[in-house]
Amino acid sequence: MGAALETIPFYVTSLTGSTTFNSVTYNALQSGTVRSYVDGSSAWIEEVWAAAVAHPFQLSIKSPRMADQTKGILMSGSSLNAAASADIFNPQSLLPGFLTQRVYSTDILTVTANGTASDTFVGTMNIRYENLGGVSARLATWDQVNPNIRNIVGILTQPTSGSTAGVFGTGVALNSVDDRLWADTDYALLGITSSVPVTCIGITGVDTGNLTLGCPGFWNIRDGGDFFVNASLTYRAPHIPVFNSNNKGGIFIQTADALTSTAANVTLIFAQLQNKFQG
Repeated sequence: MGAALETIPFYVTSLTGSTTFNSVTYNALQSGTVRSYVDGSSAWIEEVWAAAVAHPFQLSIKSPRMADQTKGILMSGSSLNAAASADIFNPQSLLPGFLTQRVYSTDILTVTANGTASDTFVGTMNIRYENLGGVSARLATWDQVNPNIRNIVGILTQPTSGSTAGVFGTGVALNSVDDRLWADTDYALLGITSSVPVTCIGITGVDTGNLTLGCPGFWNIRDGGDFFVNASLTYRAPHIPVFNSNNKGGIFIQTADALTSTAANVTLIFAQLQNKFQG
């Protein structure tokens, strides 16, 4: 089956303010349209997280199939500077844990944000597909990974977010600064930590089905270090991406942030597997 996870950042560089909800902009090759998936399968929004630079915000996600056509799923969050310390609340989980929303093939999600005039807003959502035709990401469950672990290894990368808030910066290869993976060995990505909070960390490569898959660069590092393990346990489905080390030069890490040109030491926490993943 063509299991797939896709991480989709979106942004508003200057909110209108008052009661106006502004339409968001997406990164290149991404949109709010649910991908066309195989009949008889399903897809869900599973995670939403976001940040604004200076003031509290609201985020609305709706589609023609949701019960409410006014605001749909309405969420609220604090700003980056809510505690007078830049980045401290960047980003925040708005639809965490067991909260999911089923979405339907080719439906158009209407995503809008509200906040103080001129403030910058950046959000992200994860969509999981049971069977996305033409895509087959290597995704495992914790039960598949745990008994197969040989070692834990952290690999450092140093991406910089885009010069526009919410836009992915230039991707850096997995082996661009830290080339320590064993040849022709499978590694399960358990989570990601970052030296500074960033709104979104994305990974793209043949092992992800060439879709961007990622997680927040949480201000609380313990929330990111086992992000994909927790997702697998929470949703009881394959969420842990598995990469083969021979693909390391074609696995790219990017970041997008509510602040511009954010440089970070991003460490990917891998489990080196004893045997190749056969899922």
